[in-house]
Amino acid sequence: MNFLCEMIVVLEVIVMNLCIFKKNAKRRYPLCVVLLILSFYTVILLAVGIYLIRALGIYGNGNGLFTMFGFFYLLPLHYLFEGTTRKHFYIICFAWIYTLSVFIVSVQMGYALTDYAPLAFIVMVLQTLFFGLSYYFVNRFMDKIYITLMQCHDEGIQKNLNKTSLLWFINIFFVNMHFILDKNILLKIITILVLIVNAFYSFTLLYDILMKRDQIGSLEDKVSKDTLTGLGSRIAFDKMMENKIQEKSPFYFIYMDLDEFKKINDKYGHLTGDRYLKEFSGRIREIGEPDMTFRISGDEFVMLVAQKDIKKVVDALKHIDFILPSTRTRFRGVSFGIAHFPKDSTVQDHLIYMADQRMYASKTRKKR
Repeated sequence: MNFLCEMIVVLEVIVMNLCIFKKNAKRRYPLCVVLLILSFYTVILLAVGIYLIRALGIYGNGNGLFTMFGFFYLLPLHYLFEGTTRKHFYIICFAWIYTLSVFIVSVQMGYALTDYAPLAFIVMVLQTLFFGLSYYFVNRFMDKIYITLMQCHDEGIQKNLNKTSLLWFINIFFVNMHFILDKNILLKIITILVLIVNAFYSFTLLYDILMKRDQIGSLEDKVSKDTLTGLGSRIAFDKMMENKIQEKSPFYFIYMDLDEFKKINDKYGHLTGDRYLKEFSGRIREIGEPDMTFRISGDEFVMLVAQKDIKKVVDALKHIDFILPSTRTRFRGVSFGIAHFPKDSTVQDHLIYMADQRMYASKTRKKR
């Protein structure tokens, strides 16, 4: 029974980390393929982790040692999701800081309740409760603050964010190890030193942002526009989507993905790929309302459309056609999926998920 509860605790931490990652990065492959690969990878990591922890003789609260394997997920995630290694690194750091903090609090509170039930069971219940209560707010922090910092183009801020994110993870990890090996003096010293260095870089990051506020302006304003296409950015989209849902007026959400865009980049180069994206962006800006059209990553675009305009917009999307003069590259088409608020869902993430799945279904049908 204890072993089962401990495995649930570990799996819950892993699942929460992957959910945060998935929400903030675009996958390259269908959801079923991503889930299959990550499940297989997780089974291997769990087996290795259990063996090592048992060999070390500190199983039980040693569940926290599974966080050491957190960064090993960078390997499959980097190939399963689009984006730079730096972006993936930031997201992994943030996710593990959050989940490990919840785990530590759950374990320490669990010790006070061991008279009523086994520790592993109490930790499992508390951790599930804390995740349920905090996940929404953590995601909002990720969207409104952390992602905004990630997308700031100032090199100094990026370097300090990199160091601060890594140090916060290391600090949380050593705090957890400190509770496990509470009689190890060296570990106490290392934990304190990491905390001091972490505080230094946290204040350095804050100082950097404050000193450069005149040059970079509001970080949110800085990244509200996609620099390549001029469309709204992912941050602007999230804010607009949230406002539209709060207004409770019915609308359609269209999720678009360019067909064979990777082939264009591979054959003609990224300069041609950028021109292709700009041309497509200009076309959809004319089709929909400019302030309701966004590029959220790579060749991925979204649009919010009023009910009365949906038929006209869909018909126009199907008839987009152009040729780039420089390379005679013809438009290869766009796959899209549509979800309706509030008919399909009243939750932002669910609306995005439904439109995304319908877009992938459309793309799959074209390949047959």
